[in-house]
Amino acid sequence: MNQYLIMCRSLTYAQRSARLLERSGITATVVKAPQGLSTSGCGYAVALRKRFDEAVSLLKKNNLLDGRLFGRGEDGEYREVRR
Repeated sequence: MNQYLIMCRSLTYAQRSARLLERSGITATVVKAPQGLSTSGCGYAVALRKRFDEAVSLLKKNNLLDGRLFGRGEDGEYREVRR
């Protein structure tokens, strides 16, 4: 996978998650979720390229992980990733 998306319930949660990851040395960006990945219409996600497992653990530990997880493959398609 060359990019991961951690779906968030709101823009506020995405921003909190990204700040927590950045403070921990994990580069993360808040992005608008691609069409079709969000169940609520206009969703937000945290995007990262490295340290995915560490990021998921950190967000779980801080009760910020509540959405689906996706990885984008070489073909550009997103696929759901199991926690």
